[in-house]
Amino acid sequence: MFELLDFERRTLPIPPATLAPRPSIFPALADHHLPYIVPALVYWIIGLTFHYIEKTDFLSAYKLHTPAEFLKKNRATRRDVVKFALIQQAGQILLGYWMADASEVFHSDHYSVAAWALTIRRIQVFLVHSIHYFGFASVSAAQTSAGTEAVFASSVIQESVGACLHNSSQAAYVGCTAAAASFTRWEWASAELVYWIIVPVVQYVTAMALADSFQYFTHRAFHVNKWLYSKLGSINGNLHACRSDTTLTEHIHSMHHDVYVPFAYGAFYNHPLETIPIDSIGFPICLSLAGLNNRQAALFGAIWTFKTVVDHCGYNFPYNPCNIICPNSVLFHDLHHQTWGMKYNFSVYTSFWDWIMGTHWAGEDSKAQEKYTRGRNAAEGALAKDKLIGEVSEKATAVSTATDL
Repeated sequence: MFELLDFERRTLPIPPATLAPRPSIFPALADHHLPYIVPALVYWIIGLTFHYIEKTDFLSAYKLHTPAEFLKKNRATRRDVVKFALIQQAGQILLGYWMADASEVFHSDHYSVAAWALTIRRIQVFLVHSIHYFGFASVSAAQTSAGTEAVFASSVIQESVGACLHNSSQAAYVGCTAAAASFTRWEWASAELVYWIIVPVVQYVTAMALADSFQYFTHRAFHVNKWLYSKLGSINGNLHACRSDTTLTEHIHSMHHDVYVPFAYGAFYNHPLETIPIDSIGFPICLSLAGLNNRQAALFGAIWTFKTVVDHCGYNFPYNPCNIICPNSVLFHDLHHQTWGMKYNFSVYTSFWDWIMGTHWAGEDSKAQEKYTRGRNAAEGALAKDKLIGEVSEKATAVSTATDL
């Protein structure tokens, strides 16, 4: 158990603290374009995969809605959905291109790990000084039950304090003595753990917390505020080809809910004036506040685009990876798309804020399932009625034609 506490020193001189651009992952595509290109590709790859699954009737056992519900409930056609999804992504790409940070520079990985190792060294020295301050012997504090020598108190203090502890400037990382620039294996391993794992995890968790909070409260505002949900102002123009009487003055977020029976590539079927402030500006700001660089932002955007598309796929299949952060993720969001569920489940990523704010409604709840069954039966009945009316109309037409002859 003491292998990690090996105090053998390794001499690794700290490189100069120079900042330089990082080579792009793809030679033909600079990294600062990845945050808006990668999510768009993920959207259509996953969306069209589910479209293929739907057309081949694969995984039909896990489908939440019947064809009758799709025909009778949805007020937007697939053509409209594709058109506005492309419009949204075009706007995001243009804004992304304009907002992209092409001047992103980094320290070398070796330098960054060494800087963290030096920080860990300082923490150790601080702890030793604290132990001294409270009257404990540093030697006995450094010893372990296995008889580890007290190099923690002696070697670390002697070699580090004078050279590095009292100099917090950037030069401290470059100007430390050779002895202070050599780290124990424990220090270096800890520094690599912090740099490669702990810091990125903290950044991603922070980004998720910021984005989830932003999305919950803006999404809820678009439902609670009737002006945001259904009216905007005096902007004219035809919005839906299938609803010629509908204009921009009459729809913002309600446009997304024209798809009562969601399907994968309908995830981005949004009003442009909802997309721009939330997805194209607010979301990137959340990632920036979390300290994500371009590559990290691209990965984060890809993961959450994947979740958004899957949440709209209409298939409640088992072992859904999205269930890790939001139990029954597909059913959770599908309930929100129903006419009787729009006041619940506003969260987009986790269900945290819905639990806190009292707007959570589990899709597997018996009352919710009752409503699902009612809606399914009503759609089947309406479709059967339409079919019967069509048959009667055809017969009446045939009789009329025969009479005329």
